[in-house]
Amino acid sequence: MDTSYLDENARLRALLQEQPTTIRKMAEYNRLLSQRVAAYASEINRLKALVAKLQRM
Repeated sequence: MDTSYLDENARLRALLQEQPTTIRKMAEYNRLLSQRVAAYASEINRLKALVAKLQRM
């Protein structure tokens, strides 16, 4: 077998072994981003309520 095929095979095997760790990291990052979005949505709703209150004054 050609050395380049062996190298490519080893590279692909390494990527496959790293995949679960990469997926876990991406899932955690996604969770953190979702929390930030929820916090921003909450802040937007709070500010909308404040604007509505101020407009009634």
